[in-house]
Amino acid sequence: MESTGAGLRAPAAGAPVTADDAWASGLAGEDLRRAARAGSWVRVRHGAYVAASSWASADGAEQHRLRVHAAARRMSAPVFSHESAAAVWRLPLLGGWPSDLHLVRPATRGAPSTRGVVRHRVATLPDTRVVEGVTVTTVAQTVVDLARTGSFARGLVLADDALRRHSVDRDDLAGLVTAAGRGRGVRAARRVVAEANPAAESPGESLSRARMIELGLPRPALQREVRDGRGLVGRVDFLWEGLGVVGEFDGRLKYRAGAVDDRTAPEDRVWAEKRREDRIRATGLRVVRWTWGDALDAQRLARVLASAGIRPDA
Repeated sequence: MESTGAGLRAPAAGAPVTADDAWASGLAGEDLRRAARAGSWVRVRHGAYVAASSWASADGAEQHRLRVHAAARRMSAPVFSHESAAAVWRLPLLGGWPSDLHLVRPATRGAPSTRGVVRHRVATLPDTRVVEGVTVTTVAQTVVDLARTGSFARGLVLADDALRRHSVDRDDLAGLVTAAGRGRGVRAARRVVAEANPAAESPGESLSRARMIELGLPRPALQREVRDGRGLVGRVDFLWEGLGVVGEFDGRLKYRAGAVDDRTAPEDRVWAEKRREDRIRATGLRVVRWTWGDALDAQRLARVLASAGIRPDA
């Protein structure tokens, strides 16, 4: 039990607290409301609060997870789905996290959608898992649900990540798409599943690949080794071998100043990357780089790639 500074004790570090937690700490619900008015706590849902410091330090995904946990403590046997399940599974979501929570319920019963809660009606409840004490749709189901309701790029980012980090099988995704019949968004989800590739190592690479597909550009090989007379130069994100072009997405964690398990000074990492790129160019390959800003704008990325000869008719 974590001491929260106002005499309140949360069930876990950073977790939402409720009036029941206040009573367990020898306080009353009014103490929570008073703390919220004072700014030391933030109300994330009716009757559920989070320490202001935890809320301020949380990114969009973590804030949505906190809302899910707050709702789970006050609802009767909820099954979270779509974006809410993605937040709990820690799947990457292109375009940001919604303020509404998403749940599934049988079409024959249950409450309708209400303010802040979207309830998706289904003929049969899908397979679920309990994660962090919360019941959510499986990773595969979550990916297919979101692929049916969002853009191709968002779906591909999710599907690539599910195949790579969550050991989801492509056949599982395909089976769920088939089971959806001719429902809304099934064709879009089928396209996502067909193009998913676990070799994409980051959401930015998946987004870049989605743009290349949308633009009708030549398909590159992913994560290929480049060697020279001294041996292995390194693995590159994208390789158009027939065109002699290497593509690199700038935005990967391992090149950021705060990279996990990387205490190399930023300037040293930049210098090491420059030397690596010089060796790649010395093999006769051209190198083209782009950023998140380029990948988010399809036409901007098209111009960057065209400058290296990557065009639809290449």
